[in-house]
Amino acid sequence: MRNNIVEEYRTRMVMALQTTALAADDYVLPTAGSSLIVLRCLITMGNAADLTPAPKTADDATGTNATAMASDIPIYVNGVRQTDAKSQAVTAATGNFIVDFVIDPKLIPAGKYIGMSFANSDVGNLLACEIIESVAYKPSVT
Repeated sequence: MRNNIVEEYRTRMVMALQTTALAADDYVLPTAGSSLIVLRCLITMGNAADLTPAPKTADDATGTNATAMASDIPIYVNGVRQTDAKSQAVTAATGNFIVDFVIDPKLIPAGKYIGMSFANSDVGNLLACEIIESVAYKPSVT
């Protein structure tokens, strides 16, 4: 029996803390057999310029052939469910925000990487992103 959070979930950095003045994207290979993936963006807004993180898939860690998610996905901002979409705008002038993108691993094509992307925002807005994967053993149904 698994009774430890590190046995049930694998967490890795996708995107280190950075200013959002210039567009950026980073990708990681999902863990095989994950039953659920959450891309969690930690955002600090210091300027009213919108910041819109968007999960994407790509051919490799450098983002070759980056593509938006195939369908809308569940999104939570500070724990509050938002309308399912492919991205989430944060429009506040100041404050700290946690934006969770909940991704069914079936939405990630075989062999593709998953990551986070954002367009130019402002030097006063900061973002970091981590991937949280449910890797606890799940028996398959035959």
